[in-house]
Amino acid sequence: MHKEVQTVPRQFATERQRLQLDFTPEAFARLEEIRVQAKARSNAEVVRSSLRLFEWFLQRTKEGYTLQLAKDDLVKEVEIVL
Repeated sequence: MHKEVQTVPRQFATERQRLQLDFTPEAFARLEEIRVQAKARSNAEVVRSSLRLFEWFLQRTKEGYTLQLAKDDLVKEVEIVL
């Protein structure tokens, strides 16, 4: 399986902007659960990783790729409606 690596331009690696988000208790619990499962050090790390993944997904969709899940001999095409 091909692994794609994305790097952050140096100019963005040191600049930071603060963002405050309001979560419902349910959404915050989901964020915490994802942080634990991902073994992320912080909620900010989860959000940054999620943004990278979402950006990658949008770009590949724009390029005409489809998303598939594969397990053993079973392959399912998945449609994510945004």
